[in-house]
Amino acid sequence: MSVSDWSGTVPRRSRGRAVVSLAIVGWVLLLVGLAFLVAELLDTYMTGTYRVISAGQAWFDLNVASLNLMQAVIQRYVHPLLWDPVIAGVLQWPVWSLLGGPGAFLVLAFPLRGGR
Repeated sequence: MSVSDWSGTVPRRSRGRAVVSLAIVGWVLLLVGLAFLVAELLDTYMTGTYRVISAGQAWFDLNVASLNLMQAVIQRYVHPLLWDPVIAGVLQWPVWSLLGGPGAFLVLAFPLRGGR
C-alpha cells in the first residue's frame, strides 16, 4: 500500500464519532436555547411585558469574571476594535437565538440515526 492510498482518508469509525459529537453538541445548544426562550416567555406571562434576555446579560449572570477576562484578552491580544463593535453587538442578541440557531443547524446537518 502506498502513501497516496492513505492521504485524505479518515477512518469510518472516527468520522462516525465526529458526526455523533456534532449532533450531540447541536442538541445541547438547541435545548439550552429553547430553555432561554421559555424563560423569556414565562417572564412575559408573569410581568405582561416582553424583555429580551441578551447573551451578554446571561453570560454576566452566569460568570462575570470570565466575561471580563474574555474582553481583556480580546482587546489586548487580538484587536481592540473586535470587541466593541463586533462582539459587544453580538452579545446584545437574544441568547436563545445565539444558541438555538447554530444548534438547529447542527441538528439538521448531522442527524442522529438509530441502529447501524
